[in-house]
Amino acid sequence: MEKSFNHHETEPASYEFFEHPQERQELFDYSKAVAEYLRIENIPNLVIIDRSARPLYVGVKEYLRSKYPDERTPNIYFMNPKGFKAKEDLTPEEIEDIIEACRWHDDIDETSDQARSREEIMTEFQNTYKRLISDKDKPVLVFDTCIHSGNSLESVKKAFDSLGFSDVRVGAVNPSNDFESQVKTDFYITKKEPKNGCYPFSEDRIIEKTFKRVQSQETKEIHRREKSRRLRKEIKRIMNDFLTADK
Repeated sequence: MEKSFNHHETEPASYEFFEHPQERQELFDYSKAVAEYLRIENIPNLVIIDRSARPLYVGVKEYLRSKYPDERTPNIYFMNPKGFKAKEDLTPEEIEDIIEACRWHDDIDETSDQARSREEIMTEFQNTYKRLISDKDKPVLVFDTCIHSGNSLESVKKAFDSLGFSDVRVGAVNPSNDFESQVKTDFYITKKEPKNGCYPFSEDRIIEKTFKRVQSQETKEIHRREKSRRLRKEIKRIMNDFLTADK
């Protein structure tokens, strides 16, 4: 994982999201680490937790397509942790805390009565991810960038367990804290703090987190959609630059 940051230091092109060479190096290294873990462990399904981890899929796909063009790439799914929060499992205060946190992140404004029952959530989960559920006897990697309290991931992990998935592995950039987190990492990339903290892949704002769905809702805001396209394009460019330099 330790590389020098000299691939792009003299490159004249500008960057909107990954301005510093270390950020670009980490983007490549982390994408490579996840891709190689999936391949070595023969994991056919990758679940990416919205929103900070979502751009990872671009790096993973670019890496695998370049390095192993004749191999089948894993199936990639996105999940909205807020949509897994069942009202039976939360106090009114906890629901309000979730709503307030989403306001701080400029998500759609919701009210507490929009939190759904566990039964509604599980029914939607099964209807939305039929292909994934048909693979529940195979290993799956559920990846988030950061796991602090484990609050976001706990409900997602419980849903997988309830449906009888036999091998659910939790991954993150850094290991979870064994004393504080409700969810433990089975796979992590580094113990070093990324330059951008919990946002080493930047943040894809094309989606909104809501109570309404286990799958994130696409935003209607044009400027966010355009920014998302620029982010994905920049990630592809950085990955291709590193992959070309490695040949």
